[in-house]
Amino acid sequence: MKHLYWNLGTYAGGAVFEVELRGSTARVCLMDGDEYQAYLDGDEYEFFGGFYDVTPVILEVPYDDDWWLVVDSNPDPLRVTWSQVFD
Repeated sequence: MKHLYWNLGTYAGGAVFEVELRGSTARVCLMDGDEYQAYLDGDEYEFFGGFYDVTPVILEVPYDDDWWLVVDSNPDPLRVTWSQVFD
């Protein structure tokens, strides 16, 4: 499964991230560690986010945990930048 990913680390609920997409639309997912592993295994998984064609994408961490940011790639070139905007 082709995707871009970043281990964001441990964050408390309420932390906010801004994701900028350049070059293409993409599906942007915020997942905890268990859901990311299910994603990798091809199992059912849940995530926060969705398919975006307008950026920046603002994602809020819903609860305390370790978090992964996943951007599903597509055939078009894509550049992704992200930053934490609220702790």
